[in-house]
Amino acid sequence: MTDGREGERAGVAALDGRTWTARDAPVAHDTAKGAGKVRDVVMLPAFFGPDERRLFGVGHLPVGGARAALLMCPPLLHEHMRSYRFFSQMAAQLAGAGIACLRFDYYGTGDSGGDDGQFQPDSTARDLVLAAAELRRLAQGIPLIVMAARASALFAWRDAGALGASALWLWQPVVDGARYVQSLLARDARERGSKHRYPLLKGRAPALQDDLMGFRLSPGAQQALAALTLAGPGPEVPVSVVDTADGEGHALESDARFRLPASLSAWTDEVDLDGLIPLRDARDALEGLLAGLAKGGARG
Repeated sequence: MTDGREGERAGVAALDGRTWTARDAPVAHDTAKGAGKVRDVVMLPAFFGPDERRLFGVGHLPVGGARAALLMCPPLLHEHMRSYRFFSQMAAQLAGAGIACLRFDYYGTGDSGGDDGQFQPDSTARDLVLAAAELRRLAQGIPLIVMAARASALFAWRDAGALGASALWLWQPVVDGARYVQSLLARDARERGSKHRYPLLKGRAPALQDDLMGFRLSPGAQQALAALTLAGPGPEVPVSVVDTADGEGHALESDARFRLPASLSAWTDEVDLDGLIPLRDARDALEGLLAGLAKGGARG
């Protein structure tokens, strides 16, 4: 087991010392640490998958080839919206370090086909297969890594082996689906009773049918999500956990773990967009993950 702050960083493109254009496109230049060149990055938004299940994704591809491919599985519900810019910026920086990234939305979420009510946790396995195939099409012949943020950890833990992944990165993972659903239900009820949100309303604002945290999530979908857990044997690939000190991910068995500062703890419980999630505070963890790749922290 390794610590992200202590791992060697030789041969890894650093994530700091970079310049950016107004559109957040990285400009290639020698890094201050001399660890390699930050590469130009091409961003490719596109729909993929069959007509009856069109998914939307954004590829962040390093110019001149990549040394690994990273499938970035998003959080759910309000956490997806809250962290969209954060993970987009992360993908751009990782691509600049030579990692081809694909961010995507599950069917029934984000910009993918279907509406909120059509999202089903049991169907995410199909979405992961489609997204992995699309990433392999964009970046061929290199190891595939699956990075799952928050509740996506429940799906990736289940399916990483079937995807042929070389490694699994769990970013602030949800460990227990039942506890997670209960926390969402409690938070939803609390928000509907908030005098800040509804200052003129007596009692609690009524919930729409299947409404949860401002999104539709059917009772069946809630039950399927609650049935998932990271307990028991994990996938037979190297697992790295990235979490804050108060995160539940540190209880997991893993091959490596990287601690995030407390500044990256609040966003998982935020509903309003009060400020940006500080990507700079994730730098040490990201460089630790990249150092693990340089030392063979992925199979393939």
